[in-house]
Amino acid sequence: MSKYREKAAALAAQMNLEEKVGQTLYTAPAVERLGIVSYNWWNEALHGVARAGTATVFPQAIGMAATFDEELLKQVGDVIATEARAKYNAQQKAGDHDIYKGLTFWAPNVNLFRDPRWGRGHETYGEDPFLTSRLGVRFVEGMQGDDPDYLQAAACAKHFAGYSETQGGRDASEADLSHRKLESWFLPPFERVAKEGCGTFMLGYESIEGVPVTFNKWLLSDKLRGAWNYQGTLITDWDNVGRSVWEQKVKPDYVQAAADAVKSGNDLVMTTPKFYEGAIEAVKTGLLDESLIDAAVARILALKFRLGLFEDPRLPDQKRIDAVIGSEEHQQLNLEVAREAVALLKNDGSLPFNVAGAKRIAV
Repeated sequence: MSKYREKAAALAAQMNLEEKVGQTLYTAPAVERLGIVSYNWWNEALHGVARAGTATVFPQAIGMAATFDEELLKQVGDVIATEARAKYNAQQKAGDHDIYKGLTFWAPNVNLFRDPRWGRGHETYGEDPFLTSRLGVRFVEGMQGDDPDYLQAAACAKHFAGYSETQGGRDASEADLSHRKLESWFLPPFERVAKEGCGTFMLGYESIEGVPVTFNKWLLSDKLRGAWNYQGTLITDWDNVGRSVWEQKVKPDYVQAAADAVKSGNDLVMTTPKFYEGAIEAVKTGLLDESLIDAAVARILALKFRLGLFEDPRLPDQKRIDAVIGSEEHQQLNLEVAREAVALLKNDGSLPFNVAGAKRIAV
C-alpha cells in the first residue's frame, strides 16, 4: 500500500488545484497530460454486478445471510468481482468510462437491521453484529482477492456508522446512539472490514448527537483513521455535503461545507454540484489548507493504482478477461446459495417434524 501511496502522492504533486479537486468528484474528469482517464466511481454489487448488462444475480444480502455460510459469501464475492473485471475490460476496450462501468462497488452494506421502518434492511446481513462482521469480511475477501499487488475490485463498507438507527428510518435524521451502543453493536462489523483492508468506506446520511457523520471527527479521525488505522478512501453518500446546507442546515454555505468535509477526512464526494467551486474557493480564501486536498487525492489515486487502472486492464489476473458472464459454474453457485438461503416464514404443517422412524434430522 505504501508504494502506491508514494506513486499517488508524486502524481498528485503534478496537478494544479482545479485538477486535484476534480479528482475528488465521483465523476472524476481526465487529466490527459498525466495519463489519467476519466472515471465514474459509482457502481453497485450487493448481490451481483448491477445496472451494467447481464450478470449473475444472487439472492438479496438478507437472504445470503440466512445461509450462515462464510465460505459461500466469499465465493459470491469472487464471482461478482470476476464478472466485474470481465465487464470492465470489455468496456475499456470500447472506451466506455460511463457510470456503472468501473471497478469500485458500493458493497457490502454492514449496517445492522434492527428497525423494520428503515427501508434498506434487505441490503444487510441482519441484526447480529457477529454474523454481519463475519459475512462482511468474507464478502470483501472474495471481491478484492488475494493478489498481494492488485485488487480484483474494490469493496465498500457502508454506511458508516449507525445509519440504520435513524428516527423512523428517515435518511438524514438523528440517530440516537450512545458511544456504548456504537461500540457494542454498530461499529464492530465496520472495524472488522476496515482491518481486512476494505478499499473504501461510505458515510451515512444521519447525524449523531447533532453532528452529521460527514463531519464527525470522533468517528472518522479517532476511530476509523486513528484506532483502526484505516488507510483506504472515504466516500460521502449521495449529496451528504449538500444536505448539510439545504436539509440539515448545520453549514451556512457550500464553501464552509466543502472545507469542513475535507478537514473531517472525506476524500471523494458523491454529487453536490457546488462542492467543486466551494472547495476551490475555500483553499483560495484560506479556509482550507491545500495539503488536505493533496492527501485526499493521494488516497484516491493509490486505490486506482491498486486496481491496476494505470496499467493493462487485464490485471490483476489474465483469467479475468476470459471470464464468462453468467457461466454454468456461476449459475450452479447461485443455485446453491438460493437453496441454502431458504427460510421457513410460515409453519403450514411442516413443524413439528414427524420423527417416526427417522434416525437423524438436519435443520
